[in-house]
Amino acid sequence: MASFKSRRSELRVISVSGITLICLLFAAICLVFVARNDRLIGNLRQLMSDVFTPTYDLISRPSLELRKMRNVATNLVDLQASYQELELENQRLREQLGELRRNRVLLDRYRELLALPVEPDLHVISARVIADLQSPFVRTLVANTGHLAGVKEGQAVTGGRGLIGRIVSVGRVSSRLLLLTDFNSHVPVLIAPKNTRAILSGNNADNPVLRFLPKNTVIEDGAEVVTSGDGGQVPIGIPVGVVRIDDDGRPFVELQEDLHNLSYVRVISTRDIAPPPRETEAQTLPGAGR
Repeated sequence: MASFKSRRSELRVISVSGITLICLLFAAICLVFVARNDRLIGNLRQLMSDVFTPTYDLISRPSLELRKMRNVATNLVDLQASYQELELENQRLREQLGELRRNRVLLDRYRELLALPVEPDLHVISARVIADLQSPFVRTLVANTGHLAGVKEGQAVTGGRGLIGRIVSVGRVSSRLLLLTDFNSHVPVLIAPKNTRAILSGNNADNPVLRFLPKNTVIEDGAEVVTSGDGGQVPIGIPVGVVRIDDDGRPFVELQEDLHNLSYVRVISTRDIAPPPRETEAQTLPGAGR
């Protein structure tokens, strides 16, 4: 008897559910095929949207969470790959640092054996570019540092990666620097790997050119260019750029720095090297002519 009553209650629930489902389907069909410009139908459609929106939101939440979990997993994989790359790069940098230390020790030892003079210590003066006076004929910048900070004419100026020019005039709290691309700029340089000497000359274009190369010199594309230190004002070994060959076979230098986007620069101050005495002065020195 009890089982019969339970079956009747189940059938009653099923029948109610079926009738409700049929009514919903019928209502949906009516909403689709009935004229959409009917105001009553529009209100009914909006009412059903309001009723079912929480349900749709509830149903869509698991998929959103799964999508977030997938994005997190993808980010973790990318992070792991980036970490491995950084670890390898860090290992290479440690190896290069050890090699540089070893070379420094060897260089100091060779300098002692050859009794070579020590290069003057470099002092860096940081400055901010406050004016850009570039034009088709003059390529200069103005920095907010001058005599009070120890800046002098002829000193080298670098950016974050390499040489950009030299100081040409100095005031109390400002200085003007001539860029490597200016027509009046001429800097002695060395070209790797044979340390070929040349003059880097500006041409009022973005890439300065190499002049006064030795005869029959072959310059390879991609060769590194650094300052030679000739003249004593610009220290030796400051990176300048790399050699490129134009369509006519003439070499020019692609600079390390982008001279169009300079905000901060560094003025390299070196100890002044006293010039040798003149011949008349040398003759008057004690012990001369012995």
